[in-house]
Amino acid sequence: MFAILSDIHGNRPALEAVLAEVKELGIRRVLVLGDVVGYGPFPEDCLRLVAGAEVCLQGNHEAGVIGELDDEWFNDVAWAGIEWTRNRLSPDEIEAISRWPKSAAVDGIELAHGSLDPDDRFDYLDTPSSVDGHFSAQSRSLCFVGHTHVPAIWIEGREGQVLWPKDGAYRLIRGLTTVVNVGSVGFCRCEDPRPSWVTYDPLNGEVTLRRTDYDVDTTVQAIRRSGHEKLVVKRLLKDLGR
Repeated sequence: MFAILSDIHGNRPALEAVLAEVKELGIRRVLVLGDVVGYGPFPEDCLRLVAGAEVCLQGNHEAGVIGELDDEWFNDVAWAGIEWTRNRLSPDEIEAISRWPKSAAVDGIELAHGSLDPDDRFDYLDTPSSVDGHFSAQSRSLCFVGHTHVPAIWIEGREGQVLWPKDGAYRLIRGLTTVVNVGSVGFCRCEDPRPSWVTYDPLNGEVTLRRTDYDVDTTVQAIRRSGHEKLVVKRLLKDLGR
């Protein structure tokens, strides 16, 4: 059994709550799909908490922090968050981030932050055309991504998204190439702002979308005290439903 997380964005209380649930479920294999930092007020703590993950990928915010992407790639809110984060991290932490892989494969599944498309690995898989570019590079039947902050399921050859079952448990269809977006632990951007992540049971071929409650007020108070620019604070509080 795997727990697959993405887009934590420095939200330590959310990550702590998710990892506590992972432990309660008895899951030992944790895969992190990137954007551990950026935006949120606890980047150092989040780096420490994911240090034991089996895989931790480099997201676009990590790429911004280490200088692989510049301000032209990001909107004003994201870039302000990246600069704030870079000033909080030590040289050793930045060096560690620079060594994270951009994609990975584990036990027959592929992992990416945004897309496997080599020409646009930080593309947002939110339209059929963007998903087609990803599927052209996906070599295995199942891939997990994040980046959009919205959980989703796409199947190669189908025009639209597959709806998550009401209980969150989706049974993979043998022979169909599938990409699953796990959403965001730190700042989920859909109707339910709680952290979203998934568990994957390879024996039963089942992916389960999970939502976790946590102490949002601690994150809200830390954001307001962080010294972030006002435009960043406004966006983060909106994502948190505040």
